[in-house]
Amino acid sequence: MRKVIISIIFIGLSTILFIVINKAVTTIDIVNEKKTITKSSNNKIPLFEFFTLDSVAYSKYNLKKNKSVIIVYFDPDCSLCQKSGEFFSTFKKFHEDSQILFVSHNTKEKIKAYKNQNNLSNISNIKFLQCNEDNFYNLFKESSTPTYFIYNTKQELIKVINDDVPVKTILRYIKAAQID
Repeated sequence: MRKVIISIIFIGLSTILFIVINKAVTTIDIVNEKKTITKSSNNKIPLFEFFTLDSVAYSKYNLKKNKSVIIVYFDPDCSLCQKSGEFFSTFKKFHEDSQILFVSHNTKEKIKAYKNQNNLSNISNIKFLQCNEDNFYNLFKESSTPTYFIYNTKQELIKVINDDVPVKTILRYIKAAQID
């Protein structure tokens, strides 16, 4: 009888200890996830210098204050990137309060052809820039195309999208970036 009572006490204490440890680990995971989200939401736009299609330097300092920024890293030869061009041409009213930077490591001729093909030449809040592929990766830690970097009006990163996602998702983040 005494062995049964000791066994029950041991099992009970083991169960309580397991629950306490499991709860502590879960709490630590939640805290770490919140820290990660906080860190990523405070990432400012890196100090970059790319070039316009007229070979003029364009940097972070050329951006307007208090306006959201969307950086689209693209390749004119990429089929998903063609969708990006169509998207920004079609949904002008949704991004007119943002600054859009289309950045590519491709040739100026291909970038210009992409710009014209997607009817993006006359949209005043869109700039096309040329960069070095390694330089872009070193600054933004991404190299897949297309990749959208969406920054709020304080130039803090709110979302990086580098998957083929629905237009609604991109629009939702662009709108969220425009609100303080």
